[in-house]
Amino acid sequence: MIARARFQETEEILTNKTLTSGDWIEAGGTFLVALLVAAIVSRLLRRIIRHGIGHGFAAIIVARVASYSITLIGLFYALTTLGVRVGPLLGALGLGGLVVALALQGLVENFVSSVILQTGRPFTIGDTVKLDSELGQVIDIDARSTILTAFDGRHVRIPNKNVLSSTIINLTRAPERRSTLTVGVAYDSDLEHAYDVLLKVFERVPRVLESPAPQVILTGFGASSIDFELYYWHRSDVPSELAAQTDLTIAVHQALTAENITIAFPQMVLWTAPEPSEPYSAPKQAITTHQPQLEQSESSARRWGGPPFRW
Repeated sequence: MIARARFQETEEILTNKTLTSGDWIEAGGTFLVALLVAAIVSRLLRRIIRHGIGHGFAAIIVARVASYSITLIGLFYALTTLGVRVGPLLGALGLGGLVVALALQGLVENFVSSVILQTGRPFTIGDTVKLDSELGQVIDIDARSTILTAFDGRHVRIPNKNVLSSTIINLTRAPERRSTLTVGVAYDSDLEHAYDVLLKVFERVPRVLESPAPQVILTGFGASSIDFELYYWHRSDVPSELAAQTDLTIAVHQALTAENITIAFPQMVLWTAPEPSEPYSAPKQAITTHQPQLEQSESSARRWGGPPFRW
């Protein structure tokens, strides 16, 4: 009896009418229809988005947001059918919602960051990216983190809020990228001849693209060499980058060696100190050095009758 009385009291506070079985059936039917519509819309949105931009978290997040929105609308109408005064109910839930929001602040930040990443699309699944100090291929983006497979086999999971605040370098967004190889020749080298030899090296490396054309730039005088910078283009994936760098390094070494052009390396000149000797062979005598400021102070003291200045 006490429990029934409390239920009726709560019912009077939240509703403005006496509920019947028909009201409960109507409210339940409304909520079930909302759930059915939410499921259908979620599936349709996933298919449409995947057909338009491919697989990824974007389809999942958009479908979920739409599904949750329809479900909340259905719940609102179901409560209205029951005569529930939504205002007092929301007020009662407000404090609890605030506590939950504070407790889940980190999860919410990662979730919002994932939505921004999927909307802006600085990278997609399959891209090779550098996120601050981490380099790898993106294999998944979920509601909490971005997952990379590093080239050393590590499985890296980075929170989405950290990804959004970091510098994002997408290495494979474009099909080609440019790299640089530094080559130093000795100071007595014929620079024009060395320039021609280096420019012809690219013809022997198939992994270096012909367009855009590679370049050889004389950058200046180094500590032990005169330096050239070789700018060349290759396919943007990391294995192609490493393979092109290896091939070009071998080709440069072979070409310069064949033309008797010295590839300079850091050098150090060693100086051998003479044998130690006695710097003072004369007998020790009294030493008196000339101190003009001290003599001037003494003469001034004699002139004015005061004591001489002492150090």
